[in-house]
Amino acid sequence: MSDECTALLAKSRLFAGFSQAQLEEVVTHVQPRQLKLKRGERLYKRGEPADRCWLIRSGTLTVKRASLRTPFRQMLYNQGAVTGIQGLADPGSERAVTMIADGKTELVEITQEGIAKLSPEAQIQLWQNVSRLLLHKLTACLSRETLD
Repeated sequence: MSDECTALLAKSRLFAGFSQAQLEEVVTHVQPRQLKLKRGERLYKRGEPADRCWLIRSGTLTVKRASLRTPFRQMLYNQGAVTGIQGLADPGSERAVTMIADGKTELVEITQEGIAKLSPEAQIQLWQNVSRLLLHKLTACLSRETLD
């Protein structure tokens, strides 16, 4: 799985700017774990502590949130997209939503503990990428809000 995993990491914005050697370092030290979900299986639940994120290999996920007007929202992901980034950015915090597989879904799990084993240079690049991803998500959320 390492060559296939390295190729997936290279497509992900989470690992943008990583050299081939750094991608191989991620595979070696982080030891990403492949996860397969069937339709209706839960990836994570609202209120659970966040301690990891996942890269999407294939499939779709549905967000279940605490909103009566729109309790479900289907999330379409491209290969290499990230879900659950809160697990890296704020480990131990409670997940705000429940994420459910909306069909066959394949993911690669990235843990906080694994990231801590990376070289300082790789960690700096990763945290820059995490910052960009979070800023992108914040901007998308704010653009949907109406300000009175």
